[in-house]
Amino acid sequence: MFTLIFLFINVGDRHSNNPEQVMKDFYDFEKMGDFGSSWDLFHSEMKKKFSKSTYIQTKNHVFMGHMGVDTFKVEIEEITDQKEFKFSKDGPTFKNVKKGKVAMKYDSQFGKLTIYQTCYTVQEEGEWKILWDYQF
Repeated sequence: MFTLIFLFINVGDRHSNNPEQVMKDFYDFEKMGDFGSSWDLFHSEMKKKFSKSTYIQTKNHVFMGHMGVDTFKVEIEEITDQKEFKFSKDGPTFKNVKKGKVAMKYDSQFGKLTIYQTCYTVQEEGEWKILWDYQF
């Protein structure tokens, strides 16, 4: 007979004061296909763009379904300070932002693909949260 011990870690507390760790955690969740946990790290402005269920379904549909991707690699190539960031044409402007250049490398049914995304972290209610750029 054996005993199983479960350790529960509140991921939100672990990285809430570290913008680099929030970015790493977000993309780690994405790599694992845990899109619900990655959505939890979004800033409230991002959550207005996607409901949690829509985000999970769309990510699964596009990346896992259409692209035929089970896993992928992520490289956060550089993280820099940015004095301010405007979220969208009509959206809010944030100050004291961290900006990361992220390379997502997929081995897909369409061959090897690399998608680059700029990711931002800003503080919201004392915790660092994820934003993407919607200035079209």
